[in-house]
Amino acid sequence: MSAKKNSAVRSRAPGGSNVWERLNFCQQICVATFLGTTTLTKDKPTTRRFPIVGIGASAGGLEALDELLDHLPPDTGMAFVVVTHQHPSHTSLLPELLARETKMPVVPATDGIELQPNHVYVGTPGGRLTIRNSMLRRVEDNTQSVRLPIDSFFRSLAADQKEHAICIVLSGTGTDGTLGLKAIKAESGMAMVQLVDSAKYAGMPSSAESTGLADYVLAPADMPPQLVAYAQGPYLRDARLSGDASSTDQPVQIEAKPMEKIFQLLCKHTGHDFSGYKANTIRRRIERRMNVHQIENPEDYVQFLDQNTHEIESLFKELLISVTSFFRDPELWDALASGPLPQLLKTAGSDTTIRAWVPGCATGEEVYTLAMVMRECSEKLKLRLNYQIFGTDLDSAAIETARMGRFAAGITEDVSPERLDRFFTDDNGHYTVRKEVREMAIFAPQNLIKDPPFTKLDIITCRNLLIYLDADLQKQLMPIFHYALKPGGLLVLGSSETTGNYLELFETVDKKWKVYRRKETAPAIHRIPAMPAAKNSEDLLGPTASNAVSQVREPQVAALLERVALDRFCPTFVVVNKQGDLVHVHGRTGDYFELAQGHARTNVLDMAREGLPHELATIMRLASTTEDEVIRSNVRVKTNGDFTLVRLVAKRITCPESIGGLIFITFQPVETAHPPAFADETIDGSVLGQIGDSEALTRELQFLRETHQATLQELETSNEELKSANEELQSTNEEMQSTNEELETSKEEMQSLNEELTTVNVELQSKVNDLSQANDDMQNLLNSTDIATVFLNDDLQISRYTVQAPQIISLRPTDVGRPLSDLNSNLKDVDLIGDCKAVLDTLVPKKLRVETVDGTWYLMRIMPYRTTDNVIDGLVLTFVNIQELKAAETAGEMRTYFESIFNTVREPLVVLDEEYAVISANQFFYDTFKLQSNEVVGQSLYEIKGGAWNLPKLKQSFDEIISKDTTIKDLEIEQDFADLGERKFVLNARRLSSLVTFPGRLLLVMQEGPK
Repeated sequence: MSAKKNSAVRSRAPGGSNVWERLNFCQQICVATFLGTTTLTKDKPTTRRFPIVGIGASAGGLEALDELLDHLPPDTGMAFVVVTHQHPSHTSLLPELLARETKMPVVPATDGIELQPNHVYVGTPGGRLTIRNSMLRRVEDNTQSVRLPIDSFFRSLAADQKEHAICIVLSGTGTDGTLGLKAIKAESGMAMVQLVDSAKYAGMPSSAESTGLADYVLAPADMPPQLVAYAQGPYLRDARLSGDASSTDQPVQIEAKPMEKIFQLLCKHTGHDFSGYKANTIRRRIERRMNVHQIENPEDYVQFLDQNTHEIESLFKELLISVTSFFRDPELWDALASGPLPQLLKTAGSDTTIRAWVPGCATGEEVYTLAMVMRECSEKLKLRLNYQIFGTDLDSAAIETARMGRFAAGITEDVSPERLDRFFTDDNGHYTVRKEVREMAIFAPQNLIKDPPFTKLDIITCRNLLIYLDADLQKQLMPIFHYALKPGGLLVLGSSETTGNYLELFETVDKKWKVYRRKETAPAIHRIPAMPAAKNSEDLLGPTASNAVSQVREPQVAALLERVALDRFCPTFVVVNKQGDLVHVHGRTGDYFELAQGHARTNVLDMAREGLPHELATIMRLASTTEDEVIRSNVRVKTNGDFTLVRLVAKRITCPESIGGLIFITFQPVETAHPPAFADETIDGSVLGQIGDSEALTRELQFLRETHQATLQELETSNEELKSANEELQSTNEEMQSTNEELETSKEEMQSLNEELTTVNVELQSKVNDLSQANDDMQNLLNSTDIATVFLNDDLQISRYTVQAPQIISLRPTDVGRPLSDLNSNLKDVDLIGDCKAVLDTLVPKKLRVETVDGTWYLMRIMPYRTTDNVIDGLVLTFVNIQELKAAETAGEMRTYFESIFNTVREPLVVLDEEYAVISANQFFYDTFKLQSNEVVGQSLYEIKGGAWNLPKLKQSFDEIISKDTTIKDLEIEQDFADLGERKFVLNARRLSSLVTFPGRLLLVMQEGPK
């Protein structure tokens, strides 16, 4: 407890005046003595918060984890939770392995364990790890969720720890961790990603880095210094235990001037003004960027921004981070699909176009969610509808991502398997929205505050965008949404947003899920004014910005003072048009006007009390014809059964031009003098009444005379004007007839042009369809040839490739546009870049055989890419698999080799098939028996030389070789050959292995014996 609080406690010692206070103080003393404390305070004990770091790793992640923990000091004040991909039945040794690399305690992440700083918690196989109230929870979940444990934990970490959440994505395959990283950044947490070049498997780091949201991209050994510096920076300084009274650390307070400069830099570089956003949100995100760069002085950060354009882009992205996912708040979409949306679609009917708008759509998940729900509803209602869903956002990069419609595998936690199968295609670990759904959406960059809105919309979903804007901007956006919607259109807001005080614009359809319907009103829509950079600077800074705030408030004070002066010194007045319709009223007018019976009217002549209508009509008519004031004094007005006198003054307004022509009428009461004292106090009251009636009749007669004279003058003027107008009309009529003829001619030309445009449009649509069909045919042709093909531009950057190409060059869909030199290939001893440059320089195609590291052979061709205009626009690399050809060549070479040996042997050799027909024989065989090849090959051995070998003994031996896989050893045969005489041979034969690729089953060797 601070010394100040101690003194406060001592001042409330038993000497106090209140007995109950003294008893309460003694009670506190007893409790403090029992607990062993020496100080007292009424404040609750402060809860210490510390950063919690979630570390996600997969294949090859053990090396990265070892390197990271080896360089981490043991007293960082942070807790570390390691989540990896492990099979449920696997027995993990990861805690024991990691314990060797750090002095911090390494313990398994069991259910219900409370996290402590300077500890490492390792997820165990099976289930799904989450965090709630800084305690780990294990959830037994389905297989689909367990597949992405890193995303699941990062999401729960973001929801539980907010800005104290930190995530690190290390080596691994797939995209797990990407969506979780987005969730942490949306809550103003910090994200680190392993440098792709240092990762054994680059899938997870590459996917996380591609979001553009990573604060640091480093090798594991370089992460600890930045991690510690960030955790100890001013942004998370309130996470330290606040019990040290001597601590001088104070949270960063950004003053008015640097904030204004930051807004100006952002507006200058991006064209967007953030001064109308919630002050606290903007301040915290700027502080977080300062903490990333270890900058504590706001002025230094302004200078850093001014010198580093890329930091302005990073800050811009930081301010635009929004929480988005597929089917966020599933109950909302169920409620929308069960009631309001089907009613809207039924009202529209078949063959109409439903238009929707999703402002602040980020990367498009909500747009595609709405598209899927709309399609499901229309199919259930059996309606044929067209859809146009406009998705807009400030972030152009997010819009490009939305247009691609390609999302990480983590969406499986948000999208049901049925919808995944129906609306998505599996694309190498990602999910791509099908073409028919993508065609429903149109994405474009838009500034909701200053750009014009879409119109004639059936539905607007603006969820969790208004909470980032201040109250003034929210009030200005509601009429815009009302203007953009059709009558009966739906407006869907976030759970923390409402339509405010605009009850006359929207009626509530679903109070829980904030669904509203447009009412049949037409309020004036005003353009949202540009907001100064210093707006809400007092909220951003506190009391130090009083000068800036006073400048903002001066016009408001002046307006209030003018209002007081008007109420004090200005008489009652009304402003009307020439017809007497009210435009503005000031002061109390009840003594002069009252509502007329019947239909409500706002014309002063209809509402004027008795005595006023004639006078008002006169002065209005006279004031409209002159610039001088028209005055009527002592006009008798009957109010509450009595007459009062009033002075009327009317003047036509000439400037400013926007209100020129209106008539300004003031009502000034006339104070009546005391009536004269008559000698006869008993004069009859009827005399006074007759005097008043006489004056009224005189005034009315005067009014009639003036009106008659004015009417005569106006009639003469009107007659002259009518004559002139009649002549002008005759002239105009002739001009109109001529114009009508021209319009008829133009109409015919427009019809002809419209027919031509329709024909051209049909032709273009046909060409588009043909082009799409040709593109599909070409893609299928390239893939069906089973030839790996890579297209390069003039700078040797990847333009396109077939599905077989990644087997040779490490390619991913995100590599389109990257230089070939940045990618690894599986080719051995091939200078691929040099060969490509040589072909590009000489335009001479190159062909050579290449071998991959796994021993597969390809025929590589490098050819210039020629356009239809015979212009060289890059290269085409093809790789044809020649593994079978290579094997055949090898077999042919081996055959030649063995035939050479075969013919060199100086003894007769014969190869027989299973039917004992000769397949081949060596030259010595032909020479010995004086035979030719055509007399032997293909003939049965038993038929050669007139059946000299048709011996039962030989047949029996051959059959045993085939059936029993035996051999013939030294079988002596004596036979009389017709042209050779009696000869003696010693035969040896054996069965050839079935694994040999050459034809033949028996090898027979004949050795001539002594004669």
